[in-house]
Amino acid sequence: MGGGQSRRSPAEALTRVGLTHPVSVLAGWGLCCLLAAFGVAKLDVETTTGSVLDRVDPAWAFYQDSQAAFGGDEILVIALESAAPLDRGILERVVEITEGLEGTPGVRRVDSVSTVPLVTARPDGFLSLDAAFGDGVPESRGELLEIGSLLQADCLAPRSLVSADLRAFSVVLVLEQGAEADYGSILDEIDRQLAGLPGWVSGVPVFRKEANVETRRELSLFVPLTVVAIGLLLAVLFRSLPAVLVPLATSGCAVWNTLGIMGALGAPVTITTAILPSVLLALGCAYSMHLLVAGSVRGGAEARAEAILEVSPLVALSGLTTAIGFVAMALVQIQAIRDVGVFGALGVLVVLAATLTASPAAMQLWPLAERPPASHQLLRHRVVPGILSFVGNHGWVVIGGSALVMAVVGVGIKKIEVETDVIVWFARDHPIRVAYGAIRDRFSGISPINLVVDAPRGRSVTEPLVIQRLEELTRSLEAIPEVGKAISVADPIAQMHEGFMGDPEAPLPTRQDLIEQYLLLLEAKPQIQDLVTPDRTRANVLMRANDNSSAALLDVAAQAENWWSTRGVEGYSAKATGIMYEFARAEDEISRGQIRGLGFALMAVAVVLFAVLGSVRLALISLIPNALPVAVAFGLMGYLGIALDAGTIVVGNLALGIAVDDTLHIASRYQGRIDAGDCPLEALRWALERVLAPIAYTTIVVALGFAVLGLSGLMFTRNLGLLTACVLVLCLLADVILLPALLLLAGRRPGRDTRQI
Repeated sequence: MGGGQSRRSPAEALTRVGLTHPVSVLAGWGLCCLLAAFGVAKLDVETTTGSVLDRVDPAWAFYQDSQAAFGGDEILVIALESAAPLDRGILERVVEITEGLEGTPGVRRVDSVSTVPLVTARPDGFLSLDAAFGDGVPESRGELLEIGSLLQADCLAPRSLVSADLRAFSVVLVLEQGAEADYGSILDEIDRQLAGLPGWVSGVPVFRKEANVETRRELSLFVPLTVVAIGLLLAVLFRSLPAVLVPLATSGCAVWNTLGIMGALGAPVTITTAILPSVLLALGCAYSMHLLVAGSVRGGAEARAEAILEVSPLVALSGLTTAIGFVAMALVQIQAIRDVGVFGALGVLVVLAATLTASPAAMQLWPLAERPPASHQLLRHRVVPGILSFVGNHGWVVIGGSALVMAVVGVGIKKIEVETDVIVWFARDHPIRVAYGAIRDRFSGISPINLVVDAPRGRSVTEPLVIQRLEELTRSLEAIPEVGKAISVADPIAQMHEGFMGDPEAPLPTRQDLIEQYLLLLEAKPQIQDLVTPDRTRANVLMRANDNSSAALLDVAAQAENWWSTRGVEGYSAKATGIMYEFARAEDEISRGQIRGLGFALMAVAVVLFAVLGSVRLALISLIPNALPVAVAFGLMGYLGIALDAGTIVVGNLALGIAVDDTLHIASRYQGRIDAGDCPLEALRWALERVLAPIAYTTIVVALGFAVLGLSGLMFTRNLGLLTACVLVLCLLADVILLPALLLLAGRRPGRDTRQI
C-alpha cells in the first residue's frame, strides 16, 4: 500500500471527487442533511435499562409465561423508619400511603401491614386473615406490642414488611405485567404520597427512570462538550479557523445523517447507542486530522491535493477496521447491543464517506495555511530520532519488557469477573444507592427472583411431599447470604396448620385434602395468587436477593434449580426466572458475546493487515502492538476488581478497531520503503517522520472524545470512556515503541547494522 500503486483505489477516487467538484460535493452533503432531518424528527429516545434485556432467548418467553400465571413480579419498595419500635406516627403514615397508592395505574397490588393478611389460627377453630393494621392503628400500647409479636412470628411480614427491631416498615408496590409506560406516573404518585416525609424508595423502576434521566441529560451534554474539547485542541494544534471548522462540520454532518438513518429505520437511541454521537464525532475529527496534516504541506494546491490523495486509502482502511470493531458487537443477540454494532459500523462508514469527500472539498475552497503545526516539527525532528535511537539500541529490552508485561497482565485477566450490578452504576452517595442499601439492611434486597415449579400431567403441586420439599427449599435458600427472603405456598399452609394444631413445631399436613382446605381459605387473599396457580399445576417460590450483581443473582438461581433437581420431587421441574434474573442473564450474554466478538475482531483485523501489507509475518507483527494494550487494560481490570459488564467489555472491540489506524499508517509506509530498497532503519525513519504527528493527533482527539464520557454520572458510561481513552494512549505508545522494535528485529540481516542512526 505504502509503496505506491498504479491503480486508483476507491478511497482516492472519492477524495478526487471532493477535490475536483467541491461545490457539488458540499451541496450534496447539505441535501443529505436536509433529508436526514425528517429521520431525526422521528428518532425516539428509549434509554431505560430495559432496552438491554434479552428478548430472543427462550428464557424470556418463560418469564412472560410465568407473569401470565402469577402476575408481574417487579416491585417498588417504600420504607419508613422511626426512632422507637412500633411508632404510631410511622404506622399511620404507612396506612395512609398504602390507601393513597391503591388503584394507581400500573400497580397490581399494594402490600403493607395494613393489607397483607396476618395468619392467626387457634386449636378452637378460630381463624383470622386480617391485616395487622387493616382497621387502623390502635391507641393502646399493649395492643401495639401484641400485634408486633404476631408480626415477628408471621411467615410473610418479617424482612419484607417490617424490620426485625419493629422500627422500620415498608409499603411494597407489586406492579402489573408490562407496566413500563406507567413507571413515571407511579413514581410521581409516590413522591406526592410521601409529601417530603423522610424515607427510602427503591426498585427496578427507580433504576430505570434514573438511568433514563441521566442518559438523556448526558446525550444533550456530551456532544457539545466533545465539540468544544476537540475544537479547542484543533485550534491549539493548527491555529487556523478552517482547521477547526472543517473536521467538526464534516463529522457533525455525518453524525446527523447517521441519526437520520436510525430515525427512518425506527431504531431508538438506547442506553447503549447514546454514546455513538460523541464517539462518531471524535472519529470523524481523527480521520480528518490526517487530511489536515497533509493539506498543510508547502508547494501549492497541487502538492496539497497529492498529499491528501496519498493518505486517503489509509484513512479508508482505518475506518474499515473501526467498523469491524463495531460489527463484532453485533454478534450479541440482544437488540440494544446489536444496534451499537450495526449503527456504529454504519456511522463509521458515513463518517468515512464525509471525511473522504466533504473534508477535501472544504479544504479546496478554504485552503489551510502552508505551515505545519509547530508540534509537527518537534515530533519529526526531535521525537522520531529519539525513538529510533532507543529501539535501535534497546530493542530486546522493549520486546522482553512487553513479554513480561503480558505475563503479568495474564494473571490479572484470570481474575476478571463477568458481572453487572446496576446499583454500582451510581456513585456511593447517590440517593438511589443510599436508598437501596437502607432497604436491604432493614428488610431484604429488592431484587426479585422466582423459581417456578411445574407439576407433571395429572398431578398437583399441593401433594404433601411437594409442599414438604417447597418448605425445605425456602429454608435452604434463606441460609444463602445473598438471599434476604424466600417464601413459598408451604409457608402460609404451615403457619395455619401450626395454629390449628396448637403446636409451633407441628409438621406439615400429610393429607392433600387438608392442604386444599387451607388453600381454599387462603385464596380469599390476593397474595396467595403469587404462590400457586388456581389449577394447582404450578407453584412459585419468591426470593428477594440481597446482592444485586448479575453473578450473585445467577448463582442464587442456579443453586435453587440445583436444589430442586437433586432433592425435589421426581417428575416436577423447576426453572428460575424473574425480572432481575432476566437482567443478570442479559448482562452475562452481553459480556460473553463481546468476548466472542473480540476474537472475531482480532481475526478480521489480522486479515485486513495481511491484505494491506501482503505479508503474514508483518501482519502478525503489526497486530501485537494493538493486542497488547487491550490485554493490559483487561489485566488491570482484573487486578483492580473492575468486572466485565456491558460497558467495559466493548472497550476491546472499540479500541482494537480504532487503534489499528496507527499501525496501518506506520507498517504500510515502512513496507513501502522496504519494497523500494531501503534498510529497515531508514524505512522506519521515513515512515515515522511522516505519520508520527497525525497518529499522535488522532489518538489525542479520539481519546479526548472518549474521555468526555468519563464525566458521566453512570459508572457504565464512565468506565467505557476512561478505559477506552487509556487503551488508545497505550496503543499509540505500543505502535511507536514496540512496533518499531519488532520491525527492526524482523528486518535484521547478517552484516547489516540497524542500530546506528
